[in-house]
Amino acid sequence: MVCDNVKVILKNKKYREIFKSKMFKIKFRLLNILNSKLKMLKITSLLILFAAIGFSSCSNDPISDLSTEETLVYLTNRDKTADYAQYKTFSIVDSVLVVENNRSGTALTEIDRDLLQRIVTNMQSLGYTYVSPKSNPDVGINAAWVTNTQLNVVSQPSYYGNYWGGGGYGYGYPSYYQYYETSESYWLISMVDFKNPNTVDKTYKVIWDAQIRGAGIGSTQLIDNMVDSIFSQSSYLKIK
Repeated sequence: MVCDNVKVILKNKKYREIFKSKMFKIKFRLLNILNSKLKMLKITSLLILFAAIGFSSCSNDPISDLSTEETLVYLTNRDKTADYAQYKTFSIVDSVLVVENNRSGTALTEIDRDLLQRIVTNMQSLGYTYVSPKSNPDVGINAAWVTNTQLNVVSQPSYYGNYWGGGGYGYGYPSYYQYYETSESYWLISMVDFKNPNTVDKTYKVIWDAQIRGAGIGSTQLIDNMVDSIFSQSSYLKIK
């Protein structure tokens, strides 16, 4: 019945033009709808692609992609009440303090000498004058290689399964402990105020310190860059 009515209308030229105009508008609207759908489909596809890429990048271990130098971390801390402009001279230890848990000693290897010399260079570039320890320096510089070794314990709980069990019986593993050791080393550089000693408890105050951590701390090729980095991010030490 609907088809017959359409045929009748189309015999009239006026109605035929109207019909064509209406059909054009309908087609135009359909095209707009289809274009909108296609755009949304493209956007959705792109979002899914970006999400997949993001998930893939997040699932990888970013640490493994770092170079030895990129693993280095520099931590600096200062006494905000200290007036560094009052200090003019400095001295430095003649060897590196080696600390491991409760044990300590000194060392002067090639990398130790390079470290101490680079500290002297940086201190002089900041305006300080090097003097011997006997010449009453305003500040003293200590350098230490610190290693913390820990023994860790993990408890493995009993596990019971029933796959092979029968008649109400199961099976299980007895509880036991696993032991493993972790060790971490880092450089510790500190500046001690000799000019203003605490005469009450007879102590000297640490007014600045820096830690150098990462996989490359034992590299002689990177030692200059490591020392330069801790001083470059401590611009407040500059006195001229």
